[in-house]
Amino acid sequence: MRHFAIVAIIGLFLVAGRTAEGRVEGEALLGRPFGVAQVSITGLDVAIDVNRVAIEEKNGRALYPAATQGVFGRLIGQILGGPTERPAAGVTIYFLFRGEQPLELTVYTPQPVSVVVQPRADNARRFDRDLATWWRHYNSFWRNERADDNQPPIVATYLTSMLSQRLGLDPPVMERLQAKTAANSQTTQALELMLGMERLRQEALKQTMLGRSDFGEMANLPLPPGPTWLPPAFPAGAAVTEIEPMALHVPANWFYVRFGTFPSYLWLSHLLDEYSGDISSMVTLRSYAGPDERLQQQLGLEDNVLGDLLGEHIIADVALVGRDTFGREGAAIGMIFQAKNNRILGNDFSEQRKRALAREKENGATAQTLQIGGRDVSFYSTPDNRLRSFYVTDGDFHLVATSRAMVEQFLSLSDGGGSIGKSAEFQFVRQAMPLSRNDTAFVYFSSAFFEGLFSPQYQIELQRRMKSVTDIELLMLARLAARGEQIRSDSAENLAAAGLLPRGFGRRPDGSGPVIRGAQIVDALRGGRGTFTPIPDVAVSMVTPGEAERVQALNAQLGSQWRRMDPLFVGIQRTALDDKGRERIVIDGNINPLDQSKYGWVLSLLGPPTRQMISPAQGDVVSVQAALRGGVLLPRIGPHQMFVGLQDLPRETSMPGSGLLQTLNLLRSTPGYIGSWPAAGFLDLLPFNLGGSVADANGFSRLPFGLWRRQGGGFSVLAFDPQLLVDVTPQLRVVESEIEAQIRLHVEDLSQSKIRPWIVGLYYQRGLTASAGNARFLALLEQQMHVPIDQSKTTMEELLDAKLLCPLGGEYQLVEDLNGGLKSWQSTAWAKRNSTRVPEDFQAPLLKWFRGLDGHLTSFGDQITTRIELDMQRNPAAPKVELPNFFNLGNLFGGGQKALKAKDKAKDEELPPPLPPVKEVPRIEAPKLELPKVTSGGRDTE
Repeated sequence: MRHFAIVAIIGLFLVAGRTAEGRVEGEALLGRPFGVAQVSITGLDVAIDVNRVAIEEKNGRALYPAATQGVFGRLIGQILGGPTERPAAGVTIYFLFRGEQPLELTVYTPQPVSVVVQPRADNARRFDRDLATWWRHYNSFWRNERADDNQPPIVATYLTSMLSQRLGLDPPVMERLQAKTAANSQTTQALELMLGMERLRQEALKQTMLGRSDFGEMANLPLPPGPTWLPPAFPAGAAVTEIEPMALHVPANWFYVRFGTFPSYLWLSHLLDEYSGDISSMVTLRSYAGPDERLQQQLGLEDNVLGDLLGEHIIADVALVGRDTFGREGAAIGMIFQAKNNRILGNDFSEQRKRALAREKENGATAQTLQIGGRDVSFYSTPDNRLRSFYVTDGDFHLVATSRAMVEQFLSLSDGGGSIGKSAEFQFVRQAMPLSRNDTAFVYFSSAFFEGLFSPQYQIELQRRMKSVTDIELLMLARLAARGEQIRSDSAENLAAAGLLPRGFGRRPDGSGPVIRGAQIVDALRGGRGTFTPIPDVAVSMVTPGEAERVQALNAQLGSQWRRMDPLFVGIQRTALDDKGRERIVIDGNINPLDQSKYGWVLSLLGPPTRQMISPAQGDVVSVQAALRGGVLLPRIGPHQMFVGLQDLPRETSMPGSGLLQTLNLLRSTPGYIGSWPAAGFLDLLPFNLGGSVADANGFSRLPFGLWRRQGGGFSVLAFDPQLLVDVTPQLRVVESEIEAQIRLHVEDLSQSKIRPWIVGLYYQRGLTASAGNARFLALLEQQMHVPIDQSKTTMEELLDAKLLCPLGGEYQLVEDLNGGLKSWQSTAWAKRNSTRVPEDFQAPLLKWFRGLDGHLTSFGDQITTRIELDMQRNPAAPKVELPNFFNLGNLFGGGQKALKAKDKAKDEELPPPLPPVKEVPRIEAPKLELPKVTSGGRDTE
C-alpha cells in the first residue's frame, strides 16, 4: 500500500534576477515511493523555448519531468509549427521527487529561474488526482517527443512501462485502444520479425518490463514440425542450360549473390565505401550509423591493396552467401571465392585473419582448428562473437563464414548434390536469366531459402534473440535509471527489488539472460548485441507451450494461405555512359513461378497488363502511371489508369515549417498533378462534393483547401495550381506504349532541374529537424535519467548501438549558455542556419549521384517482372573499374527503357486532345464549407 502524508504548500521563494515581472506558482505533495509536484512559469521578460525547458533540483531529487504548454498551446503548435517558430508565453513542469526536505529548484526556459517549494501533506484523494495528472502529462510528453524526433523510442518505452508497473498506473486510454487494434496474423508477425520491425522490439521491451514475458516458464515440449510446403511448379521438358561451377558449392537453402568476376565485387565494395557502408545514405540523411564494417570484422577479412591490384588474377569468381540476412543481431553469412591460384589466395586469407586475431587479443580472441566433415577448419573467435570466422577450402573453393552449420553444409555437398546448381528451380532460373547476360551481380533467393526462414527453429530463435536484445537494453536502461534515482545498481536482483526491472528478470526458458562482463552487457548464450551466435548454430530442441502454440498457428496459416514459397531472382548490369564517371545500372527482377494467393488484396489492385498509357506532359520531371482496379477491397471500382506528374517549375526555396498549415502550404507549392482515365476510379474516394463548386464549361471546378479539378473526355485531373491544369491538361492523350506494363515510372535528372532548390529545401528542413532531435535526445537523457550532459552522447551511442551523426554534416559539441542556462549539445552545422534560406554548401544526398530513372512492373500469370534503369554519377575519387561503353552495348539491353515511350504514329493519325486548350485561368469562387446551424435545443435550424 502506498504511504503518503497529507499536504499543502508552505512557500515559494523566487531567487533569480529579471523574473520579478514573471509569475511562478508551484506545489509539492508528499508520497511513497515518490511525491508529485508541479511548477508553472508565465509572464517572463523573454519568450519560453519549450524545446529547451529543463528542471534541476540542487540534490538531484526532481525525477521524470514533463513540460507542457497545456492543451491549447499544443494545438496551436501543431497547427502553426514547432516551438522554434512559435515561442511559448508560459509553461508547466510536472515531476516526481523523493524526500520531505524543501525542493531547491532551478527551471531553465532556457534562462534560469530559481524557486524553493516546500512539500507538505494532504489527503489521499488529492494525491491520487495530482499523480494521475502527472501521469497523463508524462505520457503526452513522450508521445510528442516520439512524433518530433527520429530516434527509436527505447527510453520512452522503458520509462513509461517501468513507471506504470512500479506505481500501478494504467496506460492512457488511447494507448490501450491502439494495443487492442494492433494484433496481426501470425504470418504478418513472422514477416515483421524477419524484417526487424522496430515496433516488435519496443513491444517486446514493454511486455517484458510489465512482467508479461516468459520468465519462469519451462521449455518442456519438443520442437514442432515445420509447415508442409507445395513444391514450385515448373514447365515440363525444360532444356538443360549452362550452370556456373560456383553454384555447385552453394546449398539449396542459402541465398546467393554472385558477382562473377572480382572487379564486379570491387564495384559494390567501393560503392559502399563511398557511403560509409550504408547504401540508404544515398537517398536519406542519416542521424546515426551502425557499425558499418561489423560483418567484415567478424569474418576477419579486410579490403587491401593486393585485392584491388591482383584480385582478378587470383580469383575467378566470388559470391556472398548465407542462411539469412539478419545482420542487425548477427547473421549466418559468408563468402565463397573460386581461386585461380589456391596458394596465393590461401596465404592472403591466412594473413588477413591473423591480423584480425591480433587486433582482438585484448577481447579474448582465440584460434582453433576444428574437425568438421573430416576436414581441418580454422576457427578464430572472441567470447562476444565480434570475431567469428570459420575458414575452409574444398578444391578451388574457399569459404569464410560466421556459421559452423554453414561450414557443415558446404562440406556435405557431394558432386554438387543438394546444391542450388543441381536443383530444377535453379535450372529454370538460369533459363530465364542465363550466364550469357554477363551480369555484374546476380541475386537469387530460392524457395528453400524462404522456407528455412519460416522453419520452427528460425521463428522460435528469432523471437528468443529479440527478447535477448531487449533484455540487454532493459538492463542498460535500469542501471541508468538507478543512478539517476541514487539507488544501488550493482545487480539485476537489486534493480528488480527497486522496481526498475520486472521480477524474475533474466531467467529465460532457454537458459539465456544478460550478464555483465566488465563494461559490456552480453547474452549468456548468444554473445554480444549485434554479433549474436548465428541462428543455425543455436540448438533449439525444446520449446515452451507458448512457443509451440505460436508455431502451430503459423504453420496452419502458411499451409492454408501461402502453400508454397516463390523464388526471387535479380540480374544487375552496368555500363558506362561517358568517361566522367556516369554509369547506367540496369536491374531486372523476377518472381517466377508465382503463387498469387499469398499476395491477396495487393495484387488484386493491379489492373490487367496494358499497352495503353497517358502521354506525359511536356516539362514533367517525374511521371508515374499505374493500371489499377478496386480488387477485393473495392470491387465496384473498375479498371482505370491513374497518373501523377511533377512539373519542372521553379518554386519558393524557403524552408517549409513543421505545422499543419506549413504542411498544407508545402502541398500547395508542389508543382504536381494527379489524374485518372477513363473514369475517376480511386479518385472517386475523395470528397469532391464537400463544398466543391460546379464545373464550368471547360470542366474546371474548385474544391476545398485550394484544390482544383478539370474533367472531360474521360479524364479527371487534380492540382493545387489552376495554371498548371491549364498548361498540362491539353497535352494529355491516351497512346500506345511499346511494351505492356501495369506500373510505369520516369524521373529526369533532378540535379539539373528548376525544382532542385525546392528539393534541397525539403532535405535541409528534414535534416535540421533530425539534427535538433538528436540534440534534444541528449538533453532528455540528462533530464529523465540524470546522465551527466558530458556523458550523454556516449551513453546514447551505447544504448542505440550506433554512432550519432548530424544529418547536416556537422559535429556535435557541448556548448556553454552565455545567459546562465544549461550546457547543451549543438551541431557545428547550426552556425550556418538561416530561418528562410538553405546554406549554399548544403547538398541533398540524392542529387549528388542521381541522374535519371526509368522503370516498369508487370504482373501476369504466374510471374512478376520488373526492370529499372538507373543513371548515376560516381564519385570521381572512386577507384576506376573498367566498364563496357553503353553506346557499344546498347542493343544488349534492348535499346533502353520503353515503358513510357509511345509508338510512333503518322501525323494524320493524331487525334485532338480530349481536354482542349483554354485561353486563361478560370475564375471560380472559392467553395465555402458551411456547417449546420444548431439551436440551443440541439436541432438543426434548417
